[in-house]
Amino acid sequence: MPGAEPGRRRVAALAGAVLVVGSLVAGCSLTGDSPDPTPSGTATPRPFTVMSTDQVRVTDPAAVTDTASAMLTVNVFQRLMSADPGQSALKPDAARDCGFIESPTVYTCTLNEDEFFHNGHPLTSSDVEFSIERAARLDVPGSSATLLSSLRKIETPDPLTVRFVLSRVDTQFGWALASPAASLVDEEVYDADKVQAPDKPIVGSGPFSVTSYAKDEIALQRYPTYVGRNRPSLDAVVYRSVPDSATIEDAMNKGTTDVVWRGLDDAAVTRLSSQAAADGDANTANGFHQSVLTGLRVLQLEWSPTSASRADKGLRQAIALALQGDRTSDSVVPGGVPGHTATFALGGKTTPKVTWNKRIILTLGYDSTEPNGQDIATQVRTRLENTGGLSVRLRPDETGDLTLVDRKAWTATALAWLQPYLAAPLPASAKTVQATENAFRQVPPTDEATANRLLATLQKQTATDLVVLPISQSDEYVYARIGVRLSATSFGPGWQLGLFGLSRG
Repeated sequence: MPGAEPGRRRVAALAGAVLVVGSLVAGCSLTGDSPDPTPSGTATPRPFTVMSTDQVRVTDPAAVTDTASAMLTVNVFQRLMSADPGQSALKPDAARDCGFIESPTVYTCTLNEDEFFHNGHPLTSSDVEFSIERAARLDVPGSSATLLSSLRKIETPDPLTVRFVLSRVDTQFGWALASPAASLVDEEVYDADKVQAPDKPIVGSGPFSVTSYAKDEIALQRYPTYVGRNRPSLDAVVYRSVPDSATIEDAMNKGTTDVVWRGLDDAAVTRLSSQAAADGDANTANGFHQSVLTGLRVLQLEWSPTSASRADKGLRQAIALALQGDRTSDSVVPGGVPGHTATFALGGKTTPKVTWNKRIILTLGYDSTEPNGQDIATQVRTRLENTGGLSVRLRPDETGDLTLVDRKAWTATALAWLQPYLAAPLPASAKTVQATENAFRQVPPTDEATANRLLATLQKQTATDLVVLPISQSDEYVYARIGVRLSATSFGPGWQLGLFGLSRG
């Protein structure tokens, strides 16, 4: 039976439209309430500001592949399911409940009542069907859409019920619905066959609505009729992306930012950490409280599936050995994630063997906005060129033969961390990898031993294929101005910054 008809939904929207006033201007999407005017003769107060070097590149959740865009998605859009940061237990969000009720291949969700998008349109099962089918159809490379691979069809017997009929037993399907690509969008605003451009309306149903969007600054305001598990405290937030660490530190000193998330280089972090360590309350000299997120910065090196050099086994082995001395992460699944198995050697003396006759030229892509991105890429290039058989050319903000990735998984599961490898294993390993993944997806949640054995098999295969290489796992830091509270729930399932967890103390 089809979902709610658009005509009926528009009738319902007339009742909900009074909740939110939406309007559009060039390069700007206004999807929430308009702010109160500033009284004549008074200075406009500085908005609550979060600063980072990470730039939001994509505003369509179906196409998100980077950390900052995932952060925006977590705050502006809802998913049927979610999870506490770093936890492996699913929690409902836009859904009241979800589960395998009728059959092990039918995942049924019941939506919350009185859910509305930021533009006042009601959120129904028809929007859910549209959103999930759209993400699976677009299947943007590098997005979390591949997690939906077991979906066969969607049934919507009534406006609040959604049935996901699967092609196989998949106990991990609920996690797919908690990932960015499974975010819910208004079927009357988004194109079913095309990624929404950033200058088009940004319409979700999450804790915050977007009031303006520009390349380096996004203004958000609290959505007053939000229904879900992440109710925000702040009325308005500005997320500002700046060019470098020095700009962030200057803003901290001048008091023009309230929270700093990523972006500070090693020298700045060392200075601030020394100040925090000397202070009994872990506060810095410029008035910020330092929070240490242990082991949350994960760097990996990925081979592009389209690279002509990727098929050379001797080359892959030489590159893995060249990086071993600097490696601090021993698996594609980081330490601390349930199911982690050490599979890559750390340290020691290595002798990469050049098994090819002519010098090979490779490109190395990296994100220039990530902390120390250029320095790390330069170090990787040096290690590779020290083999004597390679010439490596850096490509900032591009994908190369090899790409340095500062990764946050979509959710805190081993399968989410393995996804970049599972999406593009070596052709010779593809059947084995697919069979192992399918077997893992069928394991009941109570059979932890079997699940860990299969995850270990996949991790060992990554160390054989060497197309995704772990480089490092280190701490990440968040700085909140004294008087600003960063709660335990200030993050999404994959430790994306949740603006909904911030408040003034």
